[in-house]
Amino acid sequence: MKDVFFEWCIPYVPDRRRQLLKTLMTAGALVCFYESIFFAGELLFAAALLAVAGFFLFRSWKYEYEYSYTNGQLDVAKIIRKEKRRDVYRVSRPDMEEFLPGRAAGPGAQVRDFTSGRLDVPVYSIRAGGTWIYLEPCEAFLEEMGRYFSVEKPDQSSGTAFHSVGESILQNKNTG
Repeated sequence: MKDVFFEWCIPYVPDRRRQLLKTLMTAGALVCFYESIFFAGELLFAAALLAVAGFFLFRSWKYEYEYSYTNGQLDVAKIIRKEKRRDVYRVSRPDMEEFLPGRAAGPGAQVRDFTSGRLDVPVYSIRAGGTWIYLEPCEAFLEEMGRYFSVEKPDQSSGTAFHSVGESILQNKNTG
């Protein structure tokens, strides 16, 4: 029997709201620090508070999702600051009811978003047990899902490139 294995990582990119918050917190800390040096020393506490809060908040935004598909089992892990790994979702292929391009959740449905947050990459939806899972698949995973579902492939003209460890391993075994 031939084993099927794919693994790929998707780093999270903060959305514009979070980028704006990061900019405002950094600017606020710098302004408070500057003002505390020249005018009011009490603002040094506010600058330190903003800097510490920003430090921990910005660190919490450094994570990526690692998808691994092994013989019909899709596992999603969240890797935080490249230090901690936490398994966040697992579903087997027979439990997948639908596999659709785009973000396709019905009203009142539970949604689990495991995407990078970027708008220029194709997102696919999987419905399993009343839960919709959003993910950014690699080409090999799309081909595998195409065996079980009617799947539209992403537009190749967008210049989207997937980093797939599983594809590299399979290519190296085939060429080596």
